[in-house]
Amino acid sequence: MIAAALMTTVAACGSDDADAPPAPTLTNTDTAAAGGDGSEITDGSNPPSIAALNELVDKAVDPDVPRAEKVELVEGSEKDPAIFDELVKARAENSDVDWVLVNPVISAGPNKARVKVRIETAGNPPTNAESTIVFDDGRWKLSNETVCNLLGLYQVESAMCAPAS
Repeated sequence: MIAAALMTTVAACGSDDADAPPAPTLTNTDTAAAGGDGSEITDGSNPPSIAALNELVDKAVDPDVPRAEKVELVEGSEKDPAIFDELVKARAENSDVDWVLVNPVISAGPNKARVKVRIETAGNPPTNAESTIVFDDGRWKLSNETVCNLLGLYQVESAMCAPAS
């Protein structure tokens, strides 16, 4: 059931194409190490590589990384820093569901890029869904929309996902 919800929920992520540029450009998507200095993440002129983005994901779901560091990884997560504990717990409790960001990273205008999330569930072929990253506060982050859709697949609610009023 969670697998079906995941595929449906995440597939909706990034579906608003109204602000997409007419001809997106591919960025450097080498799978080389993202670099220990974080320069890919803080360089707003180009979206980071898949390796750097997956380092963000790994850090966000690492139970040993303090919340204060994780808040820097996801747009709007300062509204609910405890959500990372819920995400770690939900991912551990649903080991038959896995997701990872995959090439290509496609620039979608200033401060935004699109990337695919490969979703794998036990007994089902992998599915790719759209997701977004944003350049915010001097660094690339997973977009609020992407993370809220991933949380939704686990039926986890968060103040950072509340609709704007």
